[in-house]
This record gives sequence, C-alpha cells and structure tokens, in this order.
Amino acid sequence: MKFRVAISAAIASVMMVSAAAAASLSISGGTSFVLGSDELHDPNYGDPTIAPSVGNGDSVLAFGDGFTDFDGSNGLKLSDNSIIQVTFLGKEANATNVAMNYGTGSITNNDLAGSFFRTNDDPDWVELVFETFDRDGDSLGTIENNTAGQTYDGLSMAFYQENSKNVIAFFGDGRGDTDFDDMVVRISIVPLPAGGVLLLTALGGLAVARRKKKAA
Repeated sequence: MKFRVAISAAIASVMMVSAAAAASLSISGGTSFVLGSDELHDPNYGDPTIAPSVGNGDSVLAFGDGFTDFDGSNGLKLSDNSIIQVTFLGKEANATNVAMNYGTGSITNNDLAGSFFRTNDDPDWVELVFETFDRDGDSLGTIENNTAGQTYDGLSMAFYQENSKNVIAFFGDGRGDTDFDDMVVRISIVPLPAGGVLLLTALGGLAVARRKKKAA
C-alpha cells in the first residue's frame, strides 16, 4: 500500500514538473513605445545600460498613463503554474520605488542590482505591482498588471519579451517624464529540477525488481 502511495506521489510530482517546464510568459495589448538613446541609462551619472538585452530603438509594450489602460483583459500572462522570480536590474530615479507581489515578496530600487524574490504564481495574469513613495516614505500610489486604473497620475508600466521564459518589466513613476527607467526588473520562470522524474524512475526500477522477486 505504501509503495502505491509513493508511486502516486511521484506521478503527481512529474506532472507538476512537466507543467512548469511547459510554462511560458506572454504579453497581450499595450501601446508600442520606442525606447530612446537615454531611456535606460543616465549620461549625467555615467550609468551603464540597465537591461543589456534592450536598447535604443527597441519597442516595448506600454500600459498606464498616456498608454493602453489595463482593463482586465491585457498585460503579462503566465500559461501554467510556476515559480516566478522577479530580479532587480537597475534604476534611474531618486524616488523610492518598489516592485512586489502582494503578500509574497518585494524589492526596491534602493536594493542592489541582482536582488530578487520568488513566488509561486498560478496560470493567469502575473501578479506584479509597482509602487512609488514620497520623501517621507508614504505611498503615493500603485499600478498593477492587468488591473484597471492606477492610484497616482502618471504611473506607467511596460514590458519587453526576451523569450518565452523571461520578460523585462519597466516602471515609470510619474515624476514629470515619460520613460520607463525609474525601476527595471526581469520576470523569469524558474526552471524546476527534474526530481520528480528521477523519483519516478527509481520507483519504477523498484517496481520491476519487486515483480521479479515475486515471480521467483
């Protein structure tokens, strides 16, 4: 009986691993916006390019103030249940901005580049929220993927698809300019180890050995 339970658990694990392996990110809707030469770095500070895969002349899909409104049917979507990692790439803003998943994790644009959090996300719209704060540390407002309206004028969000597993997300914090370099993060599907497959293979071998023993 215990052996059958173990086999069932292994099969369930394999199914989860397979679903995660098949997971992909996609962007629907948005206003095409071409990045300028100073979009992802500030020559006044000599900052290097924040997102190496994106540069001058590349197009992003933008949402929020002045662009496509989130209306519940557009934005960044995840096809299958998976672990999502949100990694801070860089910023060009004095204001404090935060990227987060409600109740799961967050990073700020004051963290070191490479800082990240992970969350288990269901197959649907990716739960990504950008928030901006004033000098006193009070929240001015948020903009959330696939959620209509933002709570502070000027907030915007944009996405650039690197591949089916990685999307760069940009935040414009509404401080008097129309760009997306106030906080930049990479959203990635985390590859899962094939532990379930290995477990099933091992249990399969035990099952064969068990049958041979009974036959003997």
